[in-house]
Amino acid sequence: MADKGIKRFDELNIARLSLISVQERIPANYRDWSVELEDGDRRYRVTCQALPEYGVPHGIDTDISAALVNLYIDQGSPADGAVTCTPYQLLQMAGLDTSGRYYTSLDESLKRLTTTTYFISEGWRDHPRGRWTNVNFRYIDRIEFTSGQAEKLDASSVLRITLPQEISRSVRAGYIKSLDLSFMQTLKRPPTRALYRLLDAQRRDPENPDAVAMAYQVGLMEWAEACKIVTDRPSMAQRTLDAAHEELIEKGFLKNVEYLGRGKKKMLQYTFGEAFIPPDPALLQELADLGVTQTRALQLVREHGEQTVDDAVVRCKAILAAGYKPRSKPAFFVDVLKNPGKYQLPEGVAEPQKPAVKGQGGKARGSGQPSLFEAPLRASEEEADTEAVLLSLPREKQVEEVMRTLTFLLRNDLKLQELDLLRLTLDEGLEDPLEIKAWAIKGISSGQKSAVVRDLRARLSLNEQAMKDQPAPPAKATTRPAR
Repeated sequence: MADKGIKRFDELNIARLSLISVQERIPANYRDWSVELEDGDRRYRVTCQALPEYGVPHGIDTDISAALVNLYIDQGSPADGAVTCTPYQLLQMAGLDTSGRYYTSLDESLKRLTTTTYFISEGWRDHPRGRWTNVNFRYIDRIEFTSGQAEKLDASSVLRITLPQEISRSVRAGYIKSLDLSFMQTLKRPPTRALYRLLDAQRRDPENPDAVAMAYQVGLMEWAEACKIVTDRPSMAQRTLDAAHEELIEKGFLKNVEYLGRGKKKMLQYTFGEAFIPPDPALLQELADLGVTQTRALQLVREHGEQTVDDAVVRCKAILAAGYKPRSKPAFFVDVLKNPGKYQLPEGVAEPQKPAVKGQGGKARGSGQPSLFEAPLRASEEEADTEAVLLSLPREKQVEEVMRTLTFLLRNDLKLQELDLLRLTLDEGLEDPLEIKAWAIKGISSGQKSAVVRDLRARLSLNEQAMKDQPAPPAKATTRPAR
């Protein structure tokens, strides 16, 4: 339900620089690394320094880091770089298990991302200005959370995570690419997901991100450095990568992986699967206009081919323009796509004109970079279905979904402790989650947001008074100091 109508992205600098090791486990003393790499005539250096007790980012950190960028985008890409969410929402966005066993792993991941510092020399792209720059930052600049126990993250916590300005500014500037998060989440192991994310970024021209290559060649030991694999032996580097290669070939992202040469001069030749050629962004936008989610759009393009989907869009829009009103536009489009002979264009109705240029490769398609400024909660004809699904969920799932909505709507109006008290109120059954969601949305949509916030604070105050006799009062927020 969280995926409906929401596009997923990756910030290109993060994805290309591979700031997180592809290794699932790291040596106990792996607390820093430094690599110097080439990109054409340009050489750049990336250095990572972590605290000994946490080690360098690795494993599920790639999933958490991608999830943070997408939550930031979903919440409107605020200038202060802040993301407000629950651990459940963060794990859900990352595609990780939300039943409980990953909460400790999430806590450890956030600690690593907060205490690790990166230094990048001539490797960070300031895309609006067309230049390469030097930067240093922590992936998480600041983290604040509520908790029943001091310094311990738990399932009922509310998080406020601030991304560094380097990342948030780049995202707002649009230096991003589409990320098939649904496909990434089908990959079984963190190393495969990290390698997929890196390869999907490396196949793009950093100065013209719409240009996508179908092959990529790199030295094996240079690639091991880029992936932060701790070894100076080509055979060990190859063994570490082979399992991920096998899964990516099995899933169709890679068509072939070939090793050329011997020893430390061995080269890696990647050939990408044709099914993973990114569709034209203009076509994805047309599908979004019909209410088709990006995940579903990518699936339809892979199953039926871009031209067939394009033809179905033209036919569908012509029928709609003639006045036909389907119950669900996305379902109607899929029916038109799968049964082209079932629907004839109305007599006298011209087919809608296509955009002037849908892009003949990279630079001609400059405006094809995904836009961040679409309303993240855009209404669609699927909303009634969404509410029906929400009503059928167990209460704890309803609470999570309602908190996701209210956190987005009120994150700038309520303090972290107030959001935490709202969560506790819902958990304790003092408020009905569906009722309070409907009440809040109705008030906000009618321009009465300040009244909603005022009345909600009054309700929370009464609920807090009612819970005072309970042994565990609402927790205080804990701020982890910057290291």
